[in-house]
Amino acid sequence: MFSFIKKLIPNSVKYPFYYLFKAPQRSFAPYSIYFDLKGIAIYIWYSLFPFKKLKPITICTGIYNRSENYLNHLLLSINEAKYQHLITLSVYDCNSNDVENLENEIKKYWKGKLIFNKETIKFSRSYTFNKAVNQSQTHLVFICDADLSLPKNIVESVNFYTAKNRVWYPIFFFLYNNKPPVIAKQNGEWEQFGSKGMLSCLKQDWVKIGGLNETFTTWGNEDTELWERFHKSSFTIVRNRAKIIHHWHSSHNPKYKFMN
Repeated sequence: MFSFIKKLIPNSVKYPFYYLFKAPQRSFAPYSIYFDLKGIAIYIWYSLFPFKKLKPITICTGIYNRSENYLNHLLLSINEAKYQHLITLSVYDCNSNDVENLENEIKKYWKGKLIFNKETIKFSRSYTFNKAVNQSQTHLVFICDADLSLPKNIVESVNFYTAKNRVWYPIFFFLYNNKPPVIAKQNGEWEQFGSKGMLSCLKQDWVKIGGLNETFTTWGNEDTELWERFHKSSFTIVRNRAKIIHHWHSSHNPKYKFMN
């Protein structure tokens, strides 16, 4: 009976209570509620007073055979972003073969700064994303998959919500299959209880905490493990909905099967 009633309550109502009282980080660090409340306060402050000198950012992506998504979703959206002169792209490729010469294809559509390296190795998200971050040359880094469309204010958001010992974990909109890339209830849903695979932080904090755990070589859980390490290390986590669209693709995760 209780579970039936719970299903009737919209996520917009359930999520704040979940986040404050039942989020996984509460079990291993009860004091984490202080840092999460601090993150909420920071989000509210910069929403009201978004004044800050902008610093350059690097958008870091590890990739294998998601080249079309990178070009058609991620890169297309970055080309619409404000302050493009402050953006560097860092791509570490596991020798993708779905597009001939991915580096040249990126350069056709992106005239800004690009750091591109590739290696013939079996894809591991942890390994390739660590490589993408390690080769970056800015203090601010944004880690994201190739399947995303970023908002025009991505440079501002990374600057506003990221600082020493502070990490931004934006909540993205998960698009259903065969739906237009428009944020609307009938097209998808906000990934409020997940969306831990992308984040922004200071590169020095990424190095300090050890980046993604490379013992994870197959799909999943490396992002959650990093999220937990940030909490255990008393980082302030800023969480808010951002106009970031995660484009649909087939997934090994059973919770996404109903989205097909």
